[in-house]
Amino acid sequence: MADQLVQQQVQPQMAYQQPAAPVYQQTVPVQAVVPVAATSTILGLDVQDTTFWKGALLGAAVAMLVTNETVQKCVVKSVSKLTAAAQSGVEEMKEKFEDAKAEALAETDK
Repeated sequence: MADQLVQQQVQPQMAYQQPAAPVYQQTVPVQAVVPVAATSTILGLDVQDTTFWKGALLGAAVAMLVTNETVQKCVVKSVSKLTAAAQSGVEEMKEKFEDAKAEALAETDK
């Protein structure tokens, strides 16, 4: 409580009066008042928040993917094409590795 100042005032006393009660002075820190912006809420949700709208759009997209059969078919076709391309790429890399290995063995045999 070093920031609080305590002072006692001494008043002269007369013989016929009761002693005066000591008076204490305290310093009180002032707190700033920050205005709070009014937010519009629907069912307790802050509809002006950008994360709310990002989540709503993401949820709508996921719901469409899960329930729409044509979208599901397109996604499955795309994934199968990517998988096939990755597998053929791996096979091609294996062939190139085997060719390089055979060339290295041929050069060491010379």
